[in-house]
Amino acid sequence: PSLKSAGIGSALMRHAVAEAARLGHAAILLVGDAPYYGRFGFSAAKTGSLAMPGPYERHRLLAVELVEGALDGVHGTLKAAGRKLKALAA
Repeated sequence: PSLKSAGIGSALMRHAVAEAARLGHAAILLVGDAPYYGRFGFSAAKTGSLAMPGPYERHRLLAVELVEGALDGVHGTLKAAGRKLKALAA
């Protein structure tokens, strides 16, 4: 609580967006609150033709393009991709 409003979350988001761009990702999608994530460029403007499996609130599916036009014309259901990590043994 003593660090609340210290800007740590904002700094982490700016770092994550910059790192995604550095790694060559074209866009970032997340489920979150538009009033918070909007300041980092996220919006639901280009996610209307996208869906996710399971329940979620459509207006909370947000995206930011790291490459202009990366989300133009996208549609369909999102699915997990990438490497799956095994849980660490306890």
